Amino acid sequence: MDSNTDHLVWGVTIAAAQTEGAHDRDGRGPSIWDTFTKKSHKIKDKSNNQIATNFYDRYKEDIDLSIDIGLKIFRFSISWSRVLPKGTGSINKKGIAFYNKVIDYCLEVGIEPWITTYHWDLPQNLQDKGGWRNREIIIDYENYITLLKDHFSDRVKKWILLNEAIVCVGAGYFLGIHAPGKRGIKNFSASIHHMLLAQAKGHRILKERKGLEVGTAVSCTKIDSYSNQRKDLKAAKRIDALMNRLCIEPYIGLGYPEKELPLVKRFKKFIKDGDMEEMKVDFDFWGIQTYAREVVRSAWYIPYLGSVLVTPKKRKVPVSVMGWETYPEGVQYFLERFSNYDPKKPLWLSECGIALSEKEDDSERIEYYKKIINGMNKVVDKGINLKGILLWTLVDNFEWAEGYVPRFGIVSMDKKTLNRKMKKTAFWLKDYLSSNSV
Repeated sequence: MDSNTDHLVWGVTIAAAQTEGAHDRDGRGPSIWDTFTKKSHKIKDKSNNQIATNFYDRYKEDIDLSIDIGLKIFRFSISWSRVLPKGTGSINKKGIAFYNKVIDYCLEVGIEPWITTYHWDLPQNLQDKGGWRNREIIIDYENYITLLKDHFSDRVKKWILLNEAIVCVGAGYFLGIHAPGKRGIKNFSASIHHMLLAQAKGHRILKERKGLEVGTAVSCTKIDSYSNQRKDLKAAKRIDALMNRLCIEPYIGLGYPEKELPLVKRFKKFIKDGDMEEMKVDFDFWGIQTYAREVVRSAWYIPYLGSVLVTPKKRKVPVSVMGWETYPEGVQYFLERFSNYDPKKPLWLSECGIALSEKEDDSERIEYYKKIINGMNKVVDKGINLKGILLWTLVDNFEWAEGYVPRFGIVSMDKKTLNRKMKKTAFWLKDYLSSNSV
C-alpha cells in the first residue's frame, strides 16, 4: 500500500480502568467504575473490570506485543485511586512502583511511554464528595498532577491530561449511562466546567518541568444535518458546538460557544471571576479521537438541545457492534478542522479504531485502517502538521457500559486464560510498518 505518511509515528492507547484489573490489590482504592459495575444491569453483558485484561500482571507481555508489531509509542493511563487510594492524602507507594515498572520497561525495550492522567476512573472517595460537580475537585486534581509530575516526569516526556472530557461528563453526569451514573443539566454544567478548568491548571503544573509536551485528547464526532431545512441546520450546529467545540474553544480564548449552544448560559452559576482567563492555555499538541458520525434533526420537545439523533438504522447505513456508524472519513475532516485553529500546532490522531463482534471477520478492521491511512495521506499532502497515530486498542478489553462485547483490539484475549493472540490486523500492521519504517 503506497503511502506518503512514512514519517508518521505509530503507537497504541490503553486505559487503566479497561485493562489493569487488580482492582483491590496492593493498596488500590475503589474508583467510580468499581462501584458502577457492581450494578450488573448497567453493563451490557453483566461483566465488570475487576480482572479486565490483567495488564497489572501482564504489562511486559503487552509491551512486548507492541514492540513485535512495530509500534513506537505506548500510551497508558494512571489509575488515580491506585496512587492515591482516597483521591487525596496518603500516597500508595506500591501504586507508584507499578507505574515506575511500566515506564522503565517501556524505556528498556525501546518504546516511548505516554501518560494519560485521567481516563474516566475517578476515586470513589472523591465522588462521595460530589465528584466533578464539587469545585474542590480542582484542588484535588492539582495535587494529583503534582504527584505524577514528581514521580514520573523525569522519564515520561509526552502527557495527555484528560481523555475525552465531553464523553466522560456527558455519559457519566448527564445521561447516567457511565459511571458515576448521574443525570441532569446541573450535574453536567458544573462537572464540565470544573473538569476543563482543572485541566488548564494541570497543564500549568506539568509545564513547570522543562522538556515536557502536554496536550489533551478530544472526542470528535462528525455531525450532519438530516435535511437542509433551517431548523435542522441549526440543530446540527447546536450538537456540533456541544460535541466538537465546547471542550476546545475556551482554551484558545474563544470561550464557551454560547451563541450556538444556549445551554451554556447554565454554566454561569459555576463560573467564578477569573475562570475563563485561567482556562486559556497553549497546549503543545491536540489529540484527535474520532470514531463515528451522527445525523441530527430539530426536535423542539428535547430539553436544552432541541435536537434528536436520526439513528443509523433509520438512515439505513451499516453500524458496528456498538451501534455506531463507523466513519473513518472523520479523520481527514477533523485534522483539517483543528489545523484551522492553528496551522502550526502539532496534531496527533490519539485514538481511532473499529468495534467488531467476536464473530466478525477481522479483515474489516484492516480495511478500516487502510481508509484511515488514506485520510492521513490526504492531510499530509495539504501540509497539515500531523505527527502520528495511536490505535484504539491493543488487546480486546472492558468497553465501559458495553462490557466485553465490542472488540476494538488488534490482539484477542481468551476470557478464561487471558492469553493473547495476534489478529489478522496485527500481522497486517506489522508488515505495513516494517515496509514503511520511520
